[in-house]
Amino acid sequence: MKSTTAQFNKKFSLKVFVFIALLAVSVVTFCLIFAVTATSYQHAYLWQSERNTRALSSQLSASLLQLMENGWTRAALDRFLQPDIEDRTEVPLTGNRYRATSVRDLFGEVGATGWDDEIEQTMLSGKSLSSKENRVIKHVVAVLAEPACLKCHSNAKTGETLGVFRIKQDLGPTLTAIVKKIALLFIILSPLPVLTAALISRYTTKKIERSTALLRQSIKNVNRVQDLTTVQFNDHGTDFAELNRILLEVNTLVGKMKDVAIDKELLSFQVQLLEAFLITSDVIRDWKDHVGKLLIRVNEIMDIYALFSIFQVDQETYAMEIFWHNPPSQKTRERFDRIVKQRIGELNRLHFLSGMGVNHNIVDKERPEIELYEKDIALEVKSIFLESPQVGGVVGIGLQSSTVARDVGRSLIIEGILTTLANVVGSVKAIDQYTREVKYYVTRDPLTELYNQNLFWDLAANEQLRARRHGQQFALLVLDFDNFKMINDRYGHAFGNSFLQRFARQMKDVLPEGDILARYSGDIFTAILPQTDQESARQTAVRVMNALKEVVMSTSDGLQIKATVSIGIALYPEHADDINTLFVIARNMMLKAKRDGKNRIGIPGSDDLVEAREATDDKGLFLLDLLENPENIIPCFQPIVGIQQHDVSIYELLMAIRSGEEIIKASSFIGTAEKMGIISRLDYIVIEKAFREIHNKGYQGLLFINLAPNSLILKEFIRDIRKLATDYQIDPSNIVFEITERETVRNRILLEQFVWDLKNEGFKFAIDDFGSGFSTYHYLKMFPIDYVKIDGEFIKNTPDHEVDWAFVKSMISLAKDLEIKTIAEHIEDREILKTVRELGADFGQGFFIGRPSLTIEPTVPKPAKSEPL
Repeated sequence: MKSTTAQFNKKFSLKVFVFIALLAVSVVTFCLIFAVTATSYQHAYLWQSERNTRALSSQLSASLLQLMENGWTRAALDRFLQPDIEDRTEVPLTGNRYRATSVRDLFGEVGATGWDDEIEQTMLSGKSLSSKENRVIKHVVAVLAEPACLKCHSNAKTGETLGVFRIKQDLGPTLTAIVKKIALLFIILSPLPVLTAALISRYTTKKIERSTALLRQSIKNVNRVQDLTTVQFNDHGTDFAELNRILLEVNTLVGKMKDVAIDKELLSFQVQLLEAFLITSDVIRDWKDHVGKLLIRVNEIMDIYALFSIFQVDQETYAMEIFWHNPPSQKTRERFDRIVKQRIGELNRLHFLSGMGVNHNIVDKERPEIELYEKDIALEVKSIFLESPQVGGVVGIGLQSSTVARDVGRSLIIEGILTTLANVVGSVKAIDQYTREVKYYVTRDPLTELYNQNLFWDLAANEQLRARRHGQQFALLVLDFDNFKMINDRYGHAFGNSFLQRFARQMKDVLPEGDILARYSGDIFTAILPQTDQESARQTAVRVMNALKEVVMSTSDGLQIKATVSIGIALYPEHADDINTLFVIARNMMLKAKRDGKNRIGIPGSDDLVEAREATDDKGLFLLDLLENPENIIPCFQPIVGIQQHDVSIYELLMAIRSGEEIIKASSFIGTAEKMGIISRLDYIVIEKAFREIHNKGYQGLLFINLAPNSLILKEFIRDIRKLATDYQIDPSNIVFEITERETVRNRILLEQFVWDLKNEGFKFAIDDFGSGFSTYHYLKMFPIDYVKIDGEFIKNTPDHEVDWAFVKSMISLAKDLEIKTIAEHIEDREILKTVRELGADFGQGFFIGRPSLTIEPTVPKPAKSEPL
């Protein structure tokens, strides 16, 4: 409609069209008259001048003969002829006389110039000539000898040419002056066409405007259905038969519209109101901020002074959040609170809300303060209260607007969308809460709220860089409870978890501010002590052991349970100059403390350091030998099955190593291979073998491949992978490269270049261990990710832990919104599979679904019949 209106607006109005048409006709006519008049006048003037010149020539010829008869001298002749030429001032004349040879012989030359072919021809023929060229008129007249002439011209004969008389008249300047005078006259008269066109167009369009004024005004006033009943047209019709026919058709159209039209204003109002409720990705930042923006957006459509919502905070606590568009006076706040609580009190089923807390939020503090009175509030408040808490814990919602009291139609619409508004506000609050929890727990252990293992490694790497830059020491502690498995088995995991929580709180109190404490896994904890030497680290370990003595838990049978801890210590750079080796040394010292009787502190001696380095050196030699004998590198394939359809063919490529008769996982050698810089060569070997297996078996499904971070900096890696795919006739879109979240953080620039280069080749990408760090939520925006593999630490706890369940649910919902497929890792039993299916995961991977195999099948094998999906 808008484009059609714009198109019509581009046309000329009728008044303008008539005026332009008449003006064009008048101007053209005016110009034609000017052209015809000027041309006709010039032709007439030329014709008359030519006649005058011819007559003058004849007159001069006759006069010359008469003068010669009277015997006049040449001087007398000049005095006689000169006035006839000089008196022509309006059109100057020039006259020349030319003597024939016989006359020149007797009387000499007269001194005339300009002898040409015309003069010569007239002399010979004795016939007069006339010519007209470029507004110049010329007459050449021959003077013939008569008998009377022979008495002076004795050497001539009768009829012989005695001379030639030429008269020339240039009419150009005169005609130009005349045309200028005519043009000036026409310029003076030029407003006449414009005035004439304006008068005629005004007269014409005025009659049309009078005829259409009623129609235009009637249609302009139609904005709602009821306005159609007031449309009236002149019964006498218009001055034009065509417009009368249009009026008849409009009358018919109005009759039809009365039966089928919808109130445009109310419909537009409802649509605009619902558009304001749209939830975008911005709501995950701050739910209160979003509700405030929502209130501002709604106020563009209707005036709403306040929006309130009641939430369930916990099992027995409720709170009301009131959002004010303008700052309210203190009296207004009190009146509003009282009226809302009064309405709640009128509902017996909501009696428990009478003691709820109230929080006022002002959206725009710069606006003028408002004052509302009880009568206005009571009439202008619309609200609904739900039977039970809904999403986000919302129990009730309402708004206060003057529109409610003065417009019944809009009031009904507002009442109808209050439920939608409650769902929007509740959803925004729930999303905000889940997002805050995700941001927190992706770096924290949900049980103890300490740092988790992933963040521990990042913080340890940062501490290493800091210590190296400043030439400082730091200590690393690895702590493990003694006999904790026995406590778990005897008193249950809930009791063991409570014990771990108590210990974590005690550790926080013991360690100085600035020390880094993390739960590494299970009952193993790590601590980084910056700027700490060996003696200070030992003293800290002693304080930890003493603090643990104060942690006493009572069992259900009345026993008092205490636990001890074994602690291993390693110092940077005294014991090792890299984090991985430092951790191995500290862990070995912790294990040695356990072997020596537990409840001890292990500090490495020279023999312990040699033993740790020898263990690392043995792995290095083994890997170098592996490169010399690549046949011992074996690709393994673990199935990934569609949880909902069960028919998607996907495998993940894993590396295994043959050592004698034993096949071992390569995971225990990955760290050493990365340090030695040979991990990319091992990746290439296993990928080539996997591609060969796929080609030989005719497998057409997807293959997931884990990539080491070192591969990201090798320019030839992309070239080699592309060549392998071409050699083995593998479609790049069937290859999905996995990158762990921590590596996306550490190698952001390299990863970005790497991803887009391979993506342009047609390969796909997945993020592994998704959720283990919040940074991947940012990278989902930057990179074209096709799959996310949700961290198994969350998946395996979903059936029993609400927090993990909420995390997984949020990750799956986010992925679906971004059209990214999700894969749930570590599905180890039926209960986990059932839970992730209910949460909406697309694929599943784990030992319950399928273990790694040395061969790949054209289709994914389904689980055994005893363990159905």
